[in-house]
Amino acid sequence: MAERSAAVTDRQVADEVSTARVEAFSDGVMAIAATLLVMELQAPAPGENLGHALREEAPSVAAFAVSFITILIFWVNHHALFGAVHHVDRGLLFLNGLLLLSITFVSYPTAVLGRALQEGSSARGAAVLYALVLAAAATLFTGLWTYLRARPHLLRPEMRPRAATAIRRSLVGPFLYLLTALVALVSAPAALAVAAVVAVFFALPPRGRAADPGAG
Repeated sequence: MAERSAAVTDRQVADEVSTARVEAFSDGVMAIAATLLVMELQAPAPGENLGHALREEAPSVAAFAVSFITILIFWVNHHALFGAVHHVDRGLLFLNGLLLLSITFVSYPTAVLGRALQEGSSARGAAVLYALVLAAAATLFTGLWTYLRARPHLLRPEMRPRAATAIRRSLVGPFLYLLTALVALVSAPAALAVAAVVAVFFALPPRGRAADPGAG
């Protein structure tokens, strides 16, 4: 039995890797995701009235701003989360990859929502899609903490007792984005405003920050 336990431990250590490469890769992906957002904005056509063109583009600019701030908050809290991690195993790598996939995809519903708000058609459906994509990303972020709590050996010793608190706070994200989706059924602009409020909520440092690392 002791030999079997030792073999399992050795295999665990062999599968674990430093967090540095994971963070570097994640930073790069999030930077690209944030950059992709601005590519959907349209510059005024030659000879077009500048004021009119900017007013027409305002909904897309608003969607861009909310999404950029949201990705920024994900990046900040992702950095804080991995500050609590000592090692990364294969499962956490794939789960982190799914989170990055959802964040990268944010540019698409952002573009859809911006155009729908400009054209005034299917805006509520676009806002629902937008909110659900953000809810999926927030759920995957919670999933990272849940995975780490189930495998405390991956966390730094001083952070292990704090995982439960981080999970409870991070659960607020999926709940608020699902609420945003319900708001979107009534009003797309209101849903975008709620998404902006959610971003601000997670941007503010919570009381007892030291006991609540990266729970956004």
